[in-house]
Amino acid sequence: MDRSRSALHTVELDVGYAATVVADIGLTVEPGRICTLIGPNGAGKSTILKTVARQLAPKGGTVYIGKDELSSLKADELARTMAILTTDRSDPELITSADVVSLGRYPHTGRLGLLTDADHRAMNQAMALVGVADLAERQFSQLSDGQRQRVLFARALCQEPRVLVLDEPTSYLDIRHKLEFVRTLRRLARERSIAVLMSLHELELARYASDLVACVARGRIDRIAPPDEVFCGGYVRTLYGVDDDLFDELYPGLDGRLDRPQADDGHDERYVRSGQQRLRRGMTTGTCAALATAGATRLLLAGRAPQTVELVTPKGITVTADLEFCALEGNVATCGVRKDAGDDPDVTNGIVITARVSRTEQGITIEGGDGVGRVTKPGLDQPVGAAAINRVPRQMIEEQARAVATELGYAGGLTVTIEVSGGKELAARTFNPQLGVVGGISILGTSGIEEPMSERALIDTIEVELRQQRALGATRVVLLPGNYAEDFVRTSLPELADAPQVKFGNYLGDALDACVEQGFSEVLVVGHIGKLVKLAGGIMNTHSKVADCRMELLCAHAASCGAGQGLCSSLLQCATTDAALDLLRDASLADEVMRSLIAAMQRHLDQRTRGTLRTGVVVFSNKHGHLGETPAARTMLQARA
Repeated sequence: MDRSRSALHTVELDVGYAATVVADIGLTVEPGRICTLIGPNGAGKSTILKTVARQLAPKGGTVYIGKDELSSLKADELARTMAILTTDRSDPELITSADVVSLGRYPHTGRLGLLTDADHRAMNQAMALVGVADLAERQFSQLSDGQRQRVLFARALCQEPRVLVLDEPTSYLDIRHKLEFVRTLRRLARERSIAVLMSLHELELARYASDLVACVARGRIDRIAPPDEVFCGGYVRTLYGVDDDLFDELYPGLDGRLDRPQADDGHDERYVRSGQQRLRRGMTTGTCAALATAGATRLLLAGRAPQTVELVTPKGITVTADLEFCALEGNVATCGVRKDAGDDPDVTNGIVITARVSRTEQGITIEGGDGVGRVTKPGLDQPVGAAAINRVPRQMIEEQARAVATELGYAGGLTVTIEVSGGKELAARTFNPQLGVVGGISILGTSGIEEPMSERALIDTIEVELRQQRALGATRVVLLPGNYAEDFVRTSLPELADAPQVKFGNYLGDALDACVEQGFSEVLVVGHIGKLVKLAGGIMNTHSKVADCRMELLCAHAASCGAGQGLCSSLLQCATTDAALDLLRDASLADEVMRSLIAAMQRHLDQRTRGTLRTGVVVFSNKHGHLGETPAARTMLQARA
């Protein structure tokens, strides 16, 4: 075993008192990871923790802290490395909660044991993190058991340990504080690279909080595995010797009897089911930039970076990433995160996204460096001249920088510069140059999560949804490309509120084929001009990797409606259809060009469906609103009004 990456490691460890209680223990806990001991009462969980904490001598074997044997560490060295929170209770009198927390600082003070301003800041941070700042001046002996437990947790954090040993840390806490405890523990373990070894009786919390679960039973570690591999197949019932229907009522879904991990039930937020496939989600470039920012900000302000970083994306999914590298040079801290795009990744999968953070007087400024493109055409998310880092990623980056600064008590400003290794070369393989983004890639994403794209699986899903609607008796259906169209229907076409709706993504042709096969009599397509303008050219897969002839089609129809060479040249230079519509409106040609385009869309719909059903199309723009519809679509809408 390479111990260079582990903070805590045991080799053939035997623990006990007069006799051995648990034998041949082999545990490894890496920085930033949480390992939880579970098992029946009396199995030996506390005995393991006391031995690891050097409160009991081992019966055999060795405990390592990093590369050092535990037995070789002096008391002060161990105190600076490991913090302990046990169920043992003391009742000191005439001592405040702040005094108790301050005990965590003494391993870091000099011989005189005097607390500095930095020590007091660390105390205040720790108390604020666990929600006991309001108890600072209360007598510790007058606190409830739950309040005392949180104060002692603050003391352990104040010690700034590399290893944290916790024996049933949630025992005295109410449900609210249990949840806050495990949430705080997960975040701090990752941000501060703390290796956590703890025991828990609350199995739901163990499943949520842990990276590894070690199951103690019958004098040994019976199983060590990630939570999904422990809480499945009826194993927990066997571990605790329980076979009772009440278990399922009290812990629904905790220990499924199927011989497969819980994640396979489709509810694991790391995965999405698409058709018959289960695909792994990934991180957007914006999420990677925000994670790198969190690491670099902590390195700059605290002098050390965590091995891993974590955030909650706008989609509500928590993501964690290792830092590829960190460097602190003068007033600039740099951290990098490698992008994992999940299944069916795009061209940016595997690139390293770097954040360089430096101090400024006030505010948080976000810039784009090497490998990040610049906006050169109007109509995009950012103004001309700005770095191509869209609004949501900018918010995520700023939130991470601000959160770390607030936690560490820094009130000054920060400049964050995002860089992408090889971004300029990658951009040549995208449509960025055509959109007017030059010099690198765009930092995009609205949810923070890269949804996996499997073409066959997505088409299967569309077909299944249409089949289900037909089985429910629907003969008419509304086809939508995605969320923009869904929002437009909800706000602008109330007559379609009760109509069956199916999203086709980019696969309009396949959706139409399925409608014909299932025997629908009427299909209404509602979509944004940026998608449906391609339909005017007979393009039934609207993904940009298949074709991006939006401006060419707009230009051709504008020319047929009388647009001159100058206007046509300007249209071809537009980055977005909204920008092109602005030019057409200025030339009083927008309505005529839209009628020409919509008529072409209708022709291609009829050709694809071969006259077997009635079709219509409604086109809109987020900026310009409703742009028009075909006569058939107008008839369909009037029939529903």
